[in-house]
Amino acid sequence: MSKLHSINYFISFLLIAMLAGCSTTTLDYQGTQPEFDLKEYFTGELKGWGLVKNYQGKVTKRFSVDMTGTWENNKGVLYELFTYQDGTTQERTWYLTKQANNINTGTASDVVGEASGTQQGFAFNWNYDLLFESDDSQIQVHLQDWLYQVDDNAVISEAKIKKFGVNVGEVIVFILKQDAE
Repeated sequence: MSKLHSINYFISFLLIAMLAGCSTTTLDYQGTQPEFDLKEYFTGELKGWGLVKNYQGKVTKRFSVDMTGTWENNKGVLYELFTYQDGTTQERTWYLTKQANNINTGTASDVVGEASGTQQGFAFNWNYDLLFESDDSQIQVHLQDWLYQVDDNAVISEAKIKKFGVNVGEVIVFILKQDAE
């Protein structure tokens, strides 16, 4: 390997290390308002509208989602019914657990293992592996999902979709509480 190649690899490594150190955490939102309470927000009827984008930023799907959330103590169920622009539908039922120290966990039939997330201020960061349907097969992808509570009734979700650590897409959803005054 030439000296120039070695220098290029070293510079690339430094840039990656610096960028990894710059990533956002929920602590960046500590003390902000409104305080996002997953249990409180995802109780009742909700409606969402969203986009799926590929790795180039091109919109590949549009959808609406109807959600119903119920809780008993710190255990919740969030039912989601997605309707895509082509008329196809998809259902997901999340089984959520609110734990101590602003931590929430969850499972669903298409989630591999357990989703885990932390909340600070108006932000919630949720990480999980999802089985994604593609051409009669399933592909496992990782989602890093950020939910931001804009006000008492509105949340915006931005989920980066990754495969082998590489960004392959994004899902953006605007969610509105339906039982709000």
